[in-house]
Amino acid sequence: MSLPTLRFGRFELWPRERQLYVDGRPAALGARAYDLLVALTEHRDRLLSKSELLERVWPGVVVEENNLQVQISSLRKLLGPQAIATIPGRGYRFTVMVDGAADDGTSNATAGSAIPAATRVDAPALRPTNLPRELAPLYGREADLQALRS
Repeated sequence: MSLPTLRFGRFELWPRERQLYVDGRPAALGARAYDLLVALTEHRDRLLSKSELLERVWPGVVVEENNLQVQISSLRKLLGPQAIATIPGRGYRFTVMVDGAADDGTSNATAGSAIPAATRVDAPALRPTNLPRELAPLYGREADLQALRS
């Protein structure tokens, strides 16, 4: 899946050019951090597990998990600390609201381009509980559900 040009806050992500622009100027971003940003923005509607990100950014290569943390850290320094949420034990999620996308190539990242401000979506607050992280589906409860409905 090829992403269109995405705009969020002061940033424009141009996947076809493999470039991130900040205020219309190219950002200094390494290849792995760029690939990580593309993966996070491409799947911004959901949480991405560490293993899924490692496979997408380092396909077919065995790497230490701290490589992912280093790249996440560099993206946070550039985009802001709230741009990527860490869900402990589960993975990461891109939390910046994307303002616009254009895949027709008409957008132009020049120094004078006006990019609307983004609205940030904060990650859900995680509170320690004794509940499992994900609930198992219930099977064989049709009769109980029917009784409750009636």
